[in-house]
Amino acid sequence: MEEIYAEIDASIPDYAIADSSPPAIPVVVREAFTVFMARIAGPAVPTDRLVGLLRALGRRELNSGRSLDPLHTAFHIAFRASWQRIAEVCTRHRFSGDVLAELAECHMVYMDELIGPVVQGYLEAERRPQEERAQLRRRLLHRLAEGGGGSGDVAELADRAGWPLPAVATPVAVRPGARWPRAAMAGDVLFDLDDAEPWLLFPGPFDGDRRTALSALAGTRLSVGLAVPLEQLPDSLRWARRVLALAENGVIGASPVLLGEDHLLDLWLTCDPALLDEIVERRLGGLMNLPEAKRAALIETLRVWLESWSTAADVGGRLHVHPQTVRYRLHQIKERIGDQLDDPEARFGLEAALRALRLRDRGRTASGPGGRRLVS
Repeated sequence: MEEIYAEIDASIPDYAIADSSPPAIPVVVREAFTVFMARIAGPAVPTDRLVGLLRALGRRELNSGRSLDPLHTAFHIAFRASWQRIAEVCTRHRFSGDVLAELAECHMVYMDELIGPVVQGYLEAERRPQEERAQLRRRLLHRLAEGGGGSGDVAELADRAGWPLPAVATPVAVRPGARWPRAAMAGDVLFDLDDAEPWLLFPGPFDGDRRTALSALAGTRLSVGLAVPLEQLPDSLRWARRVLALAENGVIGASPVLLGEDHLLDLWLTCDPALLDEIVERRLGGLMNLPEAKRAALIETLRVWLESWSTAADVGGRLHVHPQTVRYRLHQIKERIGDQLDDPEARFGLEAALRALRLRDRGRTASGPGGRRLVS
């Protein structure tokens, strides 16, 4: 075996055969030949120790900053030198050509078997830092969602995860069950797509580059929250998830990428369904018990009149009805809701109630007859 070590040392200058870091190559070579010779006598030879040494050797190569190429070269040198010695012994003892051929085949198969665990150990060592970083980033993501953005442990965790803490960040809620390539996300994005409520976090604001990246992820629905300081992240994430829920329930438009900043009023008006039902009843109760067609006509007239705050002629033009019809409807409205139209604060309440009523009706329409109220 000393000849093998010397040839490896001469062929691969950056290898130190006497390297004391485990497992040393001489130990592995000695164990490999011991197992090979034992196999010739009987195939059922335990190989657990050898496989463990080989995997450790692969891990050592990565930790030493080397590729697998020098190790492959060392293996080829060892097997070539060992085969030369085996062939000499077979020739000296006059073994038949069939025996020599069988030994040669066993020798080549054995070499392939030895290389496999080495590669496996190398790849395991290569993956481990990536897996550890991914776990740290997932922990960081959940810690930020809990509201720990300003704490010292979050800063330490972010440092270990290799994620510089930004001044502001943007959460994005993702439809549960969505599956899309993680590779499509930039390296600075934190994410947990396996969570019951999957989401991801962009450092900084949601700019054009981020929009382009998300638009490439077809096949799912996303709700982009507000860019906020890390301490306020739980609120922004909660709002983003609620916007996503409103879209899923048909209350708001269901575009592939929803922007939370476009639905702040919708969030406000749907934050407490029972309270909104009470507001609608108190502000519009006099209209709600009318037949459906008449109620719809009066409510639409009231909505347009409040929005335009204009003449009966202008409101009639918007509704495509005669001005006298508008005046008649307004008279009926005043009879049923009192003098709210003459009070600025009451008019604000009416507008909020009308918008909430529209959102509520959308949700009920989307869920069918007898549908539930706005999601809470």
